[in-house]
Amino acid sequence: MAKSPREKYYRIGEISRLYKISTDILRYYDKIGLMSPDFIGENGYRYYSKKQIWKLNNIRNLRNIGVGLEDIKEFLDERNINSANDIIEFQLEKVEDKIKKLTELKEELTSKLENIEFFKTFKDFNKPVLKFIPKRKFLRSKGNFKQDWEIDFELKILNEKTEYDNDFILTNNEIGATLSKENFLKGEYLTFSESFIINDVKGEIIPEGYFLTIVFKGKYDESYKYYNILKKYIEENNLIVTGDIHEIYHIEIHITENEDEFITEIQIPVAEQQK
Repeated sequence: MAKSPREKYYRIGEISRLYKISTDILRYYDKIGLMSPDFIGENGYRYYSKKQIWKLNNIRNLRNIGVGLEDIKEFLDERNINSANDIIEFQLEKVEDKIKKLTELKEELTSKLENIEFFKTFKDFNKPVLKFIPKRKFLRSKGNFKQDWEIDFELKILNEKTEYDNDFILTNNEIGATLSKENFLKGEYLTFSESFIINDVKGEIIPEGYFLTIVFKGKYDESYKYYNILKKYIEENNLIVTGDIHEIYHIEIHITENEDEFITEIQIPVAEQQK
């Protein structure tokens, strides 16, 4: 290709550094005819002019919002008012979608931050509290879990089944594990039958009802102390356990590595024992 002596040309390495895009990708764009250099010198170097660089701006902008390379190539090859209109409308849709997801993420993270701040000043640790809890949706993963990492791994899998894109501390969803009624009665407090995410999107509905609860701070392997407190309360107040027990992890390994800062809530479904 003939080149103007007045025109400045840029080698592929310069374009790569300027746009922070690898030379391999630039060579691939050349291979598929998306953006070819103005000419290749006798030394084998690829040279680009400013007339080519505008294409790279368009390619990057369109790739950043999810436009495929074939669609980009078609647009660049046949640019006109109508095709530009279609591309801009597509861009607007993608931007609106990103705004929606970022807004949801902001709300979720704000909720998580409020939860952390709440427990920073929480005073009612280690006290049995009987409370009414409305119905909830549990997304469950059945199994036999004894280790923290086993529960955490299952929770990661469960999060993929929700409609939330963010994975930061599972955002504002409550997470936890289920202790079977049988294990509770036997005093086996560290063997769980499932992990779960409580969310508004999907899952099995857990009926509303009364739960005997206790919130404790510290290591999981000390949970037996609080289960024993709850057992004593159940006996003294003529209650019966009506189902499996839920452990809710309000502050856990995703938030702090200090186990002394962990905050867990035990929820036992109960009813008055008929005399």
